[in-house]
Amino acid sequence: MKTKLIFLVLLIACFSCGTNNKPVSDAQKEKIKGEVKEVVNTIFKGAEEANFEMATEPWLDSPDFLYTYNGNSFGYKEFVDAMKPVFGSLINQKSTIVGEKIAVLDNSTVMYTANTKWLMNFKDGHAILQDPWSVLFMFKKIDAKWRVIYSIESGIEKNAKNSETSKELNQVELLKQFLGTWKGELGKDTTYIAEQKLYGNGLLSAVKTITKGKIIMEGNTIIGYDSNSDKIIETNLIKGSDIMVLGIWFTSENTCIEIPYEYLSNPQNAPITWLYEFKSPDLMVWNYIENNKPTKSFTFHREK
Repeated sequence: MKTKLIFLVLLIACFSCGTNNKPVSDAQKEKIKGEVKEVVNTIFKGAEEANFEMATEPWLDSPDFLYTYNGNSFGYKEFVDAMKPVFGSLINQKSTIVGEKIAVLDNSTVMYTANTKWLMNFKDGHAILQDPWSVLFMFKKIDAKWRVIYSIESGIEKNAKNSETSKELNQVELLKQFLGTWKGELGKDTTYIAEQKLYGNGLLSAVKTITKGKIIMEGNTIIGYDSNSDKIIETNLIKGSDIMVLGIWFTSENTCIEIPYEYLSNPQNAPITWLYEFKSPDLMVWNYIENNKPTKSFTFHREK
């Protein structure tokens, strides 16, 4: 933390060197603050609308540009390569400015800081709440325009309810599609059986795999709904294996995604994803996706 602060002080000092250091009058400061605030409003509007071009238009494409996100730093091209796909995966973002300050360092250098909250709604149905979330923009006036030359974002991120998809999909009701006894062939002479019963806002399940009449895997699962994140949490306890925790959510009325719980806040990075598709009330296809590429597919039938 101290190293970052020292770097920021040196950066500000470097920006100030060689500029017009004549005292800035109060009237000039207010004018400059108004100009910078307009640019900030455009950045935030673009972020809320998931419009990458609008949000980043003031960013300076320069070797001097630096962006730091929760301790990870990027140059301009690295920033674009990292953030543009994120914007493409968003529905929108909801921002709340808790407090903000604009410091006019000289006629051409301004520092904007804000304490904020952000709800990031993703197209695949998951959401991330950034709260508290700090934002810093260092502006430099170049060719009569205020440009962001340096930016820091940092804070706490946690899973949250998607305020867009949760309006349309009732995760608890859709989960009931898994009720009953499901059987499917995993390979030659190998059958997977899951018996799932309703319990509260979730399911209790007994699972087993049988090869040539012999049980080679069996265990129990508890599947329940978490209202804070609007996700379904599954805990698997299989004989002879460590406990496994998974996150599940429906992306439509007949499809749902399952991933390891530790990737719930960044599912695009999950090494393994299971995609379930209900083709009919009694027919389900289980797709196994590894490193974002489909590798296997299994068909299950509900017997009762």
